[in-house]
Amino acid sequence: MLRSLILLTFTGCMPTRDVTPNWSDDVSEDAAEEEIVIEDTCGGDDTGEIKGFSINGTIEDLVTKEGPPEPSILCAYALDPTPVLSGGEPVVMAASQVCDNGEYSVGGLSNPPSIGMFISIADCDSTAPTVMKSATGVDFDDVKDLGDGESHDDHTAYLVSIELGRTVSDSLVDFDGDAVETGFMSGFVLDVNEEAVDGGKLACGGCVDFYYMDTDDSDGLFLTDGVRNTETTASAGAIFVAPAAPIFTYEAADGGVHTWEPQLFGSLPGYASFLLFNATN
Repeated sequence: MLRSLILLTFTGCMPTRDVTPNWSDDVSEDAAEEEIVIEDTCGGDDTGEIKGFSINGTIEDLVTKEGPPEPSILCAYALDPTPVLSGGEPVVMAASQVCDNGEYSVGGLSNPPSIGMFISIADCDSTAPTVMKSATGVDFDDVKDLGDGESHDDHTAYLVSIELGRTVSDSLVDFDGDAVETGFMSGFVLDVNEEAVDGGKLACGGCVDFYYMDTDDSDGLFLTDGVRNTETTASAGAIFVAPAAPIFTYEAADGGVHTWEPQLFGSLPGYASFLLFNATN
């Protein structure tokens, strides 16, 4: 399931109540001192013993669906989101350089967490950011049985440039804050063929405000003739944005034309996290 986003298997690992964590920027001393090794997996011919499985795929811009213009300055990180449940930061399991063709391969992975994983695309040099850190989920069922040398392939990781992130933030007319700093949840409402849906609406019992993108950015990304959009537009990719979204159960509906399963998800400070609703009928 290319577009399945699995942080959302939280539903099987958490109590049924919704959770609003106290996000913390504190990092333990051990974690701060731990060095993250960035592997070069582009065009290698290593014939040695392969340990662990890998996750491989391509990177797409949230809006254009095109690859990054400068892939060589980006790195891909496999994240364990388990600490997020208690208000911590995700743990980097492995990392690799993004290849010149916009593909990534993060290897050396084992013991995937039952709540699923994230693939995060970010600048290798965090002091000169060109993109927001992203978080695209990987379904536990897609990796749980993988052994040494095996791989989960064709997994699309989504991306938001700093420029697009700023445009999104500036277009959130009723949001008092910097969405690039606070982070936001975004994604798509799709039918069973993974095609964008008109008229999709998200809900979470009022936990956060939703914005729906259209194709005319002359008056902002989420307005039509100065009025906020209230549902998804297929021609705009059925893209929605929810700034500072808490961990909560999110639902999608379009008046009964399609059906989507509720999903437990949320955003992280400084991240663009991606929630994909794939219809069941």
